[in-house]
Amino acid sequence: MSSLIQKSIPELMSLFEIVNLPAKEKLHEYFTDVMNILNSYFPITYSALFIHDHKKDSLHLEALYGIDHDIHPTVCSSKKGTVGKVIGSQKPMVIQNLSQEPLYEEMSKKKGIIEKINPPLLCMPIVGEDFAIGVININSLGKNSDEFNLDFQFLTVLQAILCPKIERYIRSKTNSYLLDEILERKLNEFLDKVDPYVEAKGKMGLLDDIISLVERILINSALKKVDYVQTAASELLGINRNTLRKKLKDLKIKIPKA
Repeated sequence: MSSLIQKSIPELMSLFEIVNLPAKEKLHEYFTDVMNILNSYFPITYSALFIHDHKKDSLHLEALYGIDHDIHPTVCSSKKGTVGKVIGSQKPMVIQNLSQEPLYEEMSKKKGIIEKINPPLLCMPIVGEDFAIGVININSLGKNSDEFNLDFQFLTVLQAILCPKIERYIRSKTNSYLLDEILERKLNEFLDKVDPYVEAKGKMGLLDDIISLVERILINSALKKVDYVQTAASELLGINRNTLRKKLKDLKIKIPKA
């Protein structure tokens, strides 16, 4: 077996395991699983995933591996330092001196912390269809700078695997924020029209009424969207089919006959 094939075995095996990882609700949990796999093949002591906030021109720490959150920066500019250059160019780069990097400048002043990060770091862009949606900072998989190019080749494949999952998470998070805004506005409008004295005297159970109403509207809308296919509706709502059936019964929602 040639040395090239021997060297590629850990990369191929780790990527195979990562591709087959089950989905996780939280992105940081999935990221940790990915890094645990890599750490079983390579000496991974530190990695951080930053998501690019285009509106604020900043990067926000989304997941961290190998170091405690309370000693790590959570926000940095997307226009400064090597990280900023990687976001702008969509090309990977090496962070050699952490004390000269805005993201790690304060950390580098604290004894013992930089040793945990183990520089130099590889800064890999996570590239969507048209722009970088974030970066992964990770210590080198090899032992010397001659292997940086090989590391970047491997990380290019890795980010292509991670990118769709990260994009789905970002869309989900954006949708959650939008839903919060809509519900807050509508509920405030509703509460402005409610007489608190009449509500209290009548013991109407405002919270239970609103929850039941929202569930009824949401389930009805989901059923209509999927032509009343209950399996599809339960998947859309994120509940199992038995739970959906119980809610249909409790909320007295009738399914139109075909």
